[in-house]
Amino acid sequence: MEIRATNVLRRNLAALADLKRACPNEKAIIVNQGGARSSKTYSLAQKHIINMLGTTGEVLTIARKTFPALRVSAMRDFFDILGGIGQYNEKYHDKTHNEYHLHGNLVEFIGADQPQKMRGRKRTRLWLNEANEFTWEDYVQMEMRTEESVDLDFNPSDDYHWIYEKILLLPNHRFIKSTYLDNLKHLPPGMVKSIESLKGTDETLWRIYGLGEKGQSKSLIYHNWDIIDYFPEYVDEEIYGIDFGYNNPAVILRIGIKDQLDAYVEEVLYESHLTNQQLIEKMLTLDPLKRNKYRADCEDPGRIKEISDAGFDIEPCLKGKGSVKNGIDTAKRFKIHVTKGSPNTIKELRNYKWKEDKDGRIVDGEPIKFMDHAMDALRYVLDYFFNKAVGILDVFSS
Repeated sequence: MEIRATNVLRRNLAALADLKRACPNEKAIIVNQGGARSSKTYSLAQKHIINMLGTTGEVLTIARKTFPALRVSAMRDFFDILGGIGQYNEKYHDKTHNEYHLHGNLVEFIGADQPQKMRGRKRTRLWLNEANEFTWEDYVQMEMRTEESVDLDFNPSDDYHWIYEKILLLPNHRFIKSTYLDNLKHLPPGMVKSIESLKGTDETLWRIYGLGEKGQSKSLIYHNWDIIDYFPEYVDEEIYGIDFGYNNPAVILRIGIKDQLDAYVEEVLYESHLTNQQLIEKMLTLDPLKRNKYRADCEDPGRIKEISDAGFDIEPCLKGKGSVKNGIDTAKRFKIHVTKGSPNTIKELRNYKWKEDKDGRIVDGEPIKFMDHAMDALRYVLDYFFNKAVGILDVFSS
C-alpha cells in the first residue's frame, strides 16, 4: 500500500505537527485557501485516510453545504484514494447513512442541508469542504462538537468572510495557500492552459483561481440577486434550464417566475462526466413522470433530440449574433432569488464577469468563459420568460 503524497499534503502534515508543538492543549485548525486544481481537496482526503490507518476509535465528519455537492467532490476523492490503495471494502460502506468504517474509525459524510446530522453526535475531527459556503452559525454548531481538529478548504472568491474575520485571528490556526502549480505534474495541459488564460483576460479571476489569492472585481455581471432559504411553494410558471457538459459540468436549474420579474432558482444538478444517457437517467430520477418543461443549449441538437425521444418536453434556446449579451441584459431585468442549497450557482454568480482589456477596461458584451455553466442555463430560461411576457415569442405554447 502506497499513498503518493502531494505537495499540499506534506504542507498540511507539517502544519499539523507545528500546531501540536505550539498549541498542545488547543484544537488544531488548518485553513487551506487555494486556487483551481491546487489539489487541496484531494490532499485533505489523503491526510485523513493516513491518520485513520494509524489509529482507531475516531469519528471524522466530512461536510459540505449540500450533500449532492459533497458526493461529487470530497466524497468522490475519498473513495477514489481508498480504492487506489486497496483499502476500500463495500461491506464497510453504509450507503444508506453515508458512512464508512475504516480501520476501527467512523467516517460520516453530511451536508448542512441535513441539520439533524450537523448538530448530532460529537466527533474527533471535522473537515468542511468549500468552507466559505457555510455560515458562521453552521461552523459554530459543528466546531463545538469537535474534539481534536478542524480542516477548512475553499477558493477565495469572497472579499469578506468569517474565515478571514474570525478564524485567521485565532492562535491555534495555520494557513496554507496553494495553487495549480502545487499540482502541476498531475494536471492535463488543457486544464493548465484554461487556468493560465485568465492571466490575460481577467486580473481578479486570475488572482482567485490562478494565484489562490483574494480578488476584488469591478466587472461582476450580476448584482440583482440574493439568497433565499427555499424555492417557493407556488410560482406562476416553472421551466428547467439545461446546460450540457462532460468535462465541464452538466447543469440543470429549476427556475420559477412570479409577478413576471421575480425569478426563483434552485440548482438540481451540477455534475461532470455524465454521458447523455446518464443525464437522462438523472432526469428520470428528478422527473419520473416527465411533467417538467426544459429549455437547453441549442448548440447540441443531437443531445436535445435524444432527450426528447426519451419522452421529455425539451426545446432549444434561441441563439444568434449578440444573443449572449442580449440574454444577460434580459436577465438583469429580473430580481433573481437563489436557494441556499444551490452552492455552485451562487459561486458562479459571485464570479461571472465581463472581460477586461490590458488596461483594465471592461469589454462590454464579452463575459469570461469560465465558471459560466449555471449562468448559461439561467440565461436560456430568463430570456424565454421575458420575451414571452412581452409577446415576442412563445416556444412552448406554439
